[in-house]
Amino acid sequence: MKKIITAIIVAMILPVMAGMLIVSANENVSVTVDGEKVVFPDAKPFIDENGRTLIPVRFVTEDLGATVEWNAEDREVYITKDKANVLIRIGQERILVNGITKTMDTKAIIRYDRTYVPIRYVAEGLGATVGWDAGTRTVIITTIKDVDPTPIPTQTPSNTPPEKDPVTGWITVKENIQDVEYSMSIRWDPDNEILNKRYDAAEKMFAERYGEDIAKEIFAYVRLKQTRPYVLEYKRFKMNSQFITVAGKGAGLDIKVWKEGVILK
Repeated sequence: MKKIITAIIVAMILPVMAGMLIVSANENVSVTVDGEKVVFPDAKPFIDENGRTLIPVRFVTEDLGATVEWNAEDREVYITKDKANVLIRIGQERILVNGITKTMDTKAIIRYDRTYVPIRYVAEGLGATVGWDAGTRTVIITTIKDVDPTPIPTQTPSNTPPEKDPVTGWITVKENIQDVEYSMSIRWDPDNEILNKRYDAAEKMFAERYGEDIAKEIFAYVRLKQTRPYVLEYKRFKMNSQFITVAGKGAGLDIKVWKEGVILK
């Protein structure tokens, strides 16, 4: 009788243990962007049942330098970077890339109260290239913008579009995006002199709108990020009855001024 009970218990435990091993293996995934390994402090990337790697959408903002907007009513994620834009609806296989509808073989999901998106479809939609190293289980992302093309001589320089200003050209400001009153994205630069001039210009822009005192407080924290690997942890600041949030990771850094009445969890 004891042998029968033991056999039943073992039969019940084995599938559970096997499931745990499968989940653990599926979550053992690394991601690199331009050769730099991405650190996921809490929510981790994982491979879903369709064999696709899903990552927390916050990664898109911080490491790919994109802007992410969430439409809670329609359960949609809208991602923009420069002139590229991607729209994904939770639970659907359709994805809208620069206005063109495409079909994925997986879906964006909400897992543990975090929004996860298929990294290959999103990164490629934003103009990056994506590879997979099966040996190390690593997603390899290369951003096109970080690759400097060989200049081509031209006989008509007057028709050549002007290059971005190295300081102000990499500061993006948006206003009135759902619950956000004012959003500023600052692109990290390997040249520390240019980077700090960029911070100075961004602080001046912020101070002109919200005042020097709060601008100094915000940018004293922003200036801690001097290298790409340095993670500027998500931090809240209070300005009268409004919240200001700051976070920076990889090549992206975002400052958001939330509208009055918005309560952050």
